[in-house]
Amino acid sequence: MYILVSKWARSMMAWPVGIAIGKEAPESIIRVRSEYENPFLITVGDVVTMNTIRYWKVPNLAFMDLKTRRTVGVGMEVTGFDKVINIVNKPATLSIDVINTVRDAVKDALSGLRVLIQVDGEEDLLAIPAVLMAPKGSVVLYGLYTGYLIAIPITDYYKLAMLKMLAMMRPRE
Repeated sequence: MYILVSKWARSMMAWPVGIAIGKEAPESIIRVRSEYENPFLITVGDVVTMNTIRYWKVPNLAFMDLKTRRTVGVGMEVTGFDKVINIVNKPATLSIDVINTVRDAVKDALSGLRVLIQVDGEEDLLAIPAVLMAPKGSVVLYGLYTGYLIAIPITDYYKLAMLKMLAMMRPRE
């Protein structure tokens, strides 16, 4: 298991990695849609996933914990996915099992399934393995707590940035 152990690492994770779009939905989703047309699409977070479904399409892979801001239930029925996987991911951690589940979900999504991973715990850090395992040309979307939509176009640069984020975490058993 990898865990965020330092305050510095936690503060670094709060900075956006990707392209910050400072508009509310639907404008933010429409902006991404116009830039990337029909990419392999991954969403991280409930509000981002719901807005993407509402204003664009069902993502190829989505991560949701059925909460927003860690406590408030979203209250929306999520439909359009071919496969739903339930996992447990403790706050500020990434386990090897969770990373392997993300890898397998990306493979399933690349084969044509629409995959939803429902997370008991925290889904935020799952953007790291999602970016690392997504094929080049894909787009990962996540929401920043300040209201920005962040779009990560999958390139070598962003994969390297996520490797550096992963390196800030420490192995723990």
